[in-house]
Formats: sequence, C-alpha cells, structure tokens
Amino acid sequence: MIATLRITIPLLLALCFYSPALGQEKSRQEVKLDSLFDEYVNVVHTSPVEAKLIADKILQISEENSYDIYAAKAHYLLGNLAYKKGEFSTTIEEINTAIDLLARNGVQKGLPACYNLLAVAYKNMGMLSEATEHFMSGLQLAKQLGDKRHEGNTYQNIALIYFQQQKYGQAMENLDRAKEIYEAINDQGGLIDIMFNYANIHKEQGNYEKAREQYLEVLAYFEGVEHYSKVAYVNINLSQMLVEEERYKEAVPLLKKTLQLLEKLNLHSDMAIVYNDLGLSNMNLGNLNVAIQYFDKALKIIDIDNPPYFTGEVYKNLSQLYRMKGDYKKALLYYEQYVAYEESVNSLEKEKYQEELEQEYETALKETRIALLEREKSLKEAELQKSELQEKRQRLVKNVFIAGFLLVLLTLIILRYFYVQKMKAQRRLAEQQEENSRQAINQLIKDYKLTVIERYQEGQEQERSRIAREIHDGIGSDLASLKMMLEHYLEHKGMDHNAGRIMTGIQNACKDIRNLSHQLHPLPFSQTGFSSFLKDFLVQKTNDGKLRINTFFFPEKDIDRLPDILLADVYRILQELVNNIVQHADAREAEVQLTLHEAYINIVVNDNGQGIPQGKKASGIGLRNIRERLEALAGTMSIESSEKGTLVNIDIPLINHSNIISDEEAA
Repeated sequence: MIATLRITIPLLLALCFYSPALGQEKSRQEVKLDSLFDEYVNVVHTSPVEAKLIADKILQISEENSYDIYAAKAHYLLGNLAYKKGEFSTTIEEINTAIDLLARNGVQKGLPACYNLLAVAYKNMGMLSEATEHFMSGLQLAKQLGDKRHEGNTYQNIALIYFQQQKYGQAMENLDRAKEIYEAINDQGGLIDIMFNYANIHKEQGNYEKAREQYLEVLAYFEGVEHYSKVAYVNINLSQMLVEEERYKEAVPLLKKTLQLLEKLNLHSDMAIVYNDLGLSNMNLGNLNVAIQYFDKALKIIDIDNPPYFTGEVYKNLSQLYRMKGDYKKALLYYEQYVAYEESVNSLEKEKYQEELEQEYETALKETRIALLEREKSLKEAELQKSELQEKRQRLVKNVFIAGFLLVLLTLIILRYFYVQKMKAQRRLAEQQEENSRQAINQLIKDYKLTVIERYQEGQEQERSRIAREIHDGIGSDLASLKMMLEHYLEHKGMDHNAGRIMTGIQNACKDIRNLSHQLHPLPFSQTGFSSFLKDFLVQKTNDGKLRINTFFFPEKDIDRLPDILLADVYRILQELVNNIVQHADAREAEVQLTLHEAYINIVVNDNGQGIPQGKKASGIGLRNIRERLEALAGTMSIESSEKGTLVNIDIPLINHSNIISDEEAA
C-alpha cells in the first residue's frame, strides 16, 4: 500500500524577498512583473498550465531587464510547478538557480522558502539525507530572519521525514512545534496543514475513524478556499483508507473523481499514485485486465531517471497481478524490476551512509583544530581584556565628569523654564484682568444705553397719554357737546337733508377722535382682551377695502393673560409694522401671526407689497424704533424683503416677565 504524503510548500506569497529602496519608485516593467505575480497566485491551484506560461513570461522579462531578484522568484515558481508535476530533478535545478541569484545579490529573505522546496524534492526522490540537510539550513535561516511562517513550514516538513521513516512519535513532536508557531502568528492555512498531517499519522497507525474525521474537516476548508490540489490530496488519502479497509467498491468512484481533478491540474506524480490505487482496487474486485491498465498508466507517468519512492510498489503489484493471471514470464519480469529498484535504493543508501561517516570524521578533525585555535584566541583575549579594563576606568572618569556637567546644565535649564512660565502666567493674568475691565465697561455702557431707551420710550408713552387725554377730554368733549346741542335744536326745528349731513359728520368726528385717543393710549387690555383690541385695530386699517389683513393668534386666552407692560410693547411694534404696510408697501394682502411659546412670544408679519428699499432697512425711523424697543426687551428681529413682499419675524423672550405672569395667574 502506498501512503500519500503531502508536504507544506510555501508558494509565491511566502517568497516576498524583494522590496525597492526607500523612496525609490518602481519602473513600468517592475509594476508589470508584480501584476504577473498576482496572476500566478490566482491560477496556480486551478490551472497549472496557465501558471507555467505566466512564470515563463516573468523569467523572460526579468532576464531582459537584468532583474536578478525577480528572476530568482521566477525560477522558484517554475520549480514549484515542476514539483507539482512530479519532475523533482527539474525542481532541484530551478531552485538551485534561484539560490545562486539570491546569494549573488546578497539577499537572504526568500532563501528559507527555496531550501524548503529543494528539501521536499530530495525527499520525494528518497534522498532523505539531502532533504534533512536542506531543511535544517532553511530552519536556521528562518530563525535568523524571524520568518515564523517558514520556520513552522520547516518543522512540519521535518516531521514528514520522520513520518516516512515510520517514526511517528518524533513526527508528532515536530508537528506540535509547527502548530505552536502557526497559532502564535494566527496562520489558519498552516493549522489546516497540521491537521492534515495529524490525520496522515492516524491513518498509518490504523486509527481510521479519527483520521477520516480530520480529513473531512480539512477537505471542507480547502474546498471553501478553492485549493483544488490539496482537495485532491485529501481525497487520495480518504480513498486509500477505503482500500486499506477493503472497501474497494467505495474506493473506486472516489479515486476516479480524484483522478479527473489531478488530470485537470496536470499533477503527474499524484496521478501515478491514484492509478496504482485503482489497480489495487480492481485487482481485489477481480477486474484483472482493468487493474493491469491502471498499473501500466502509473509506470508511464513515473520519471524513470528520477523515480519516486513508491516505484517499487508498482512493479511488485504488477508482478503479483500477472502471477494471478498465470502469465509467469511477465510476473518474473516485473519482479526482477522490483528487486533491481530495491537494490539500487539500498545501494544508494549505503553510499550515502559511507559519505556521512566520512563527513563526520572530517568534521571531528576540524573541530579539534578549531578547539586549539580557540585556546590561543582565549589567551589573546585575556590580554585584550586587561587593556580594555584600563580603558574602561578612564572612560568612567570621563563619563562622570560629563554627567556632572550635564546635570548642572539641566538644572539651569529647568530653573529658566520655570521662570519663563511664571512670567507668562503673570502676563496672562494681567491680560485677563484688562479684558475683565473692558467687559465691565462695555456692560455699563450697554446698561446705560438700555436705561436711556427705556426712559425715552417711557417719555413717549407719557406724551402719548397726555395728548390722548387732551384730545379725549378737550376736543372729544366739545364735539360731544356740539352733537347734543344740534340734536336738541333739531328736535324743535325738524330734520332736513343738510342737518342730517352735519349730524353724520359730527358723529364720524367723535368716532375718529375716540379711535385716535385709544391708539395713542389704549385702555388696559384686561378690560377688552388684547386679542380683541388688536383685531379691532387691524379691522380699522382695512376699512377702505384696499388691504385685507388675515390674523392668527394662538393661544388667544394665554396671550390675553400676559402683562400689560409686555402687551403694550407688542401693540406698539405691530402698530408700527402695520402702519408701514398701509403707508409704504402698496400691498393687497397681509398676514399677522402672534404665537405664544413656553419661553418666548413670536410675531410674524408679512405682505405681498413692493418690499422695503435697501437703504430703509437700516435708516427707517419706524424700524429703528422697533429695534430700540426690542433691545430693551432682549428680543430679536429678522427681515426678508424682495419685490414680491416683506416678511418680518420677531422673538421676544418671556424671562423678564415670568414673575409677573406667575403672579397674575395665581391671582
């Protein structure tokens, strides 16, 4: 039975040893090469033929432009593809070329990957000593460079050498080392490979259920990431377990499915393994001719110059098969080939063992010579240490003096720093005091200005009140007396047309005098209700029919309960705005909104007139009076005016009147 052993091979992404000098921009050809590397990574697991074409193109461009590092990468990629096809001698040739290019340019990053791939090629050719030597070289370099991923890969591959020698305990130890490294760097792919090789060991130890459980978990991962070559490797091992369990009918379909995938990927060496297992299965099912066909296909794929380690098994299986058919001549022929292969392998191992002994002897001699040289070196080092000790004492005295000087200098710097900080703090304090004084003066000026405005408005109200009383008590009383005398006169003389016109004129004059008096000094709003009073005022402004005013007061009852002082200011503001509309806007329609909110009262007045001229917004007497009144009330006003009309929006906070409102509501 052939055990299918897979090796963790670092691909392109693990071979990142080229990087331009800091600040150096890549040429157009280098950018193109990087793009080709990305294309290679995308197809290497699904289309090896296309990957080979890309690698050849990378090598061609690299050699044309003398890019040695890129050429080294290209040789590595070609070696990896040759390994997948089972062409191990080609792999060794390509990787040695890559190593020479890296060494020529003094580049070490990338060598661990090369040594790793070189070692697995030797391993699959049965040359375990060479494989171990290159694995150890790669491991040492990976540790020097801090390349944890390649360090883990190497431990895993060393484990597989022990696996091939059936030293499963030592194989497990190296797999455990690799697992610790993969967990530390969170390499999920590496951990899956570890699980794959754990399953291989369980399989070889006959623990098929545990192995099958791990194989299926690994298979699901590789199918998810579309790593089809490793999907094929897992299926090979699953089918081989079925063969070992003598479940040949279940093994054949899985082997055929795997063979189709390997043919698509052009993995010849692995196809030889599957052909051999198909031959074994058909031989045990009694399909002898079919079995012979599969064994013959396996031999056609095997490289005779560099046969893999399982070649002898194929010869042995064919010999047994022809013996079962009674064709003893062919059975003897294949058995002789089997024996010749095994003898060549054993002879090669003997030669390797002899070479190793000679190397160990030469190494021992070298070590003895080195020990003598080291002894002489230690004597010279003792003399050097004595002179170095004297030099250290002199250096210590010098350093103490320098340290003392620096300490004094540092103390002076710290003292100066604190002095500067203190002066800055005093300067900031003086500036702050000056700013506070400036703000206090500005506040006093503002308070004085507000007081002047309040007194001015108070004087206006008093003058309005006096004029209103004079009109009401003087002219109003005279007109009322005149009306009464005319009525008394007409009772005796009778009413004619002219007398009626006189009576109507006197009545209209009385009404106008009363309205004018109320506008100059309205009655307390609590008597009539502010909303009703304001609506009456607005109705009077629309008597001529030229202007229509729509009103919206909400909520009216709460507005009516506001303090008379505040309502008087609201009335004066609205009076000024409406008078401006009537006198200057030439509007056909206007709207007055009065809305009471929790913290402020909002006034909105808009019309569809000709708008306010630009200069009047700042210089108009009416708007200036409104601004002064709002300044006293801490209110705000915004004006939007155009040829299509004007909108005035005013907000007056209630904070200065909240106590008055509360007292009135309580009453």
